Amino acid sequence: MKHVLENEKLTIYLEGELNSFTAEQAENDIEQIVKENKFQSLDIDFKDLYYISSAGIRIIIRLKQRYDDTSLVNVPDEIFKIFDMVGLSNVLTIKRL
Repeated sequence: MKHVLENEKLTIYLEGELNSFTAEQAENDIEQIVKENKFQSLDIDFKDLYYISSAGIRIIIRLKQRYDDTSLVNVPDEIFKIFDMVGLSNVLTIKRL
């Protein structure tokens, strides 16, 4: 999983699908990245993610609970609609593509 640390902002790049089959490995990868870096804010980049399930949404919610300054960036319209439908577009900081 790609990530970049710049000016105390950690950006993690998701790609492909974040579903019940990939969520556990993705969460482990994210946890490892977070442990290895000192940061003030966290961006999760969705540009190359084309599907997210409830398992993926749980990962995002956990990150937001642990790191208040978490933003979702480059979120495709289809994924934004999912966050909006479940009422998370009012709770999460989301920057659309």
